[in-house]
Amino acid sequence: MTSLHLRILVFTAVLISTQLPAARQTKQVTIVEPSVINLENLFAKADTVALVKVVSGDTENYATTVYKAAVVQSFKGPAVGETIYFGPYVGIRLGWEYVLFLRRMAKPLTPKAATNVNYGTVNYSEIFNEGYTSMEASYECVFDGKEIAEHCDYGVRVCTDYIVLPKSLRTFPPIAVVTDFGCRWVRKKAFISVLERLRDSK
Repeated sequence: MTSLHLRILVFTAVLISTQLPAARQTKQVTIVEPSVINLENLFAKADTVALVKVVSGDTENYATTVYKAAVVQSFKGPAVGETIYFGPYVGIRLGWEYVLFLRRMAKPLTPKAATNVNYGTVNYSEIFNEGYTSMEASYECVFDGKEIAEHCDYGVRVCTDYIVLPKSLRTFPPIAVVTDFGCRWVRKKAFISVLERLRDSK
């Protein structure tokens, strides 16, 4: 037997031995389909509805992902200027604005370490409905208009396959057009106006 054959056998034995324990372990994964909720009901279900700016995040020191954000405009819950902590989905962009619909968790979130690290123990709220209650707000060139300048505006990305908007709110592209994850843009000013009406009607 050559040294090459011996190395191959050793490598194969190591590979098999490292895979055996993993093969014995079982992990159950539950796939949950998001609910289809109209915007008014979504507003009612949430403890916090706010336009926020995300200032930082932590995926290391807590059992779940947590983001820190400053409230820019409040429609329900914390006041403008307050700091909120939320999660648990990764992919939220630091420094960006989001419209969030959040549910307050009963227990505060504590760091994994014995000492208070990063944010320490914080009141924590969750994005719900499988992540679709977090809506990115940014400047986009996807809108209509007679002038080129009208095509670009601040917008909010709403996944309308799961969040049903009032018919008065136009989406870009229209509902009839198939999009990734059923997500479309609405003009931010128009969307904020609807949230203000929902806030003021309570």
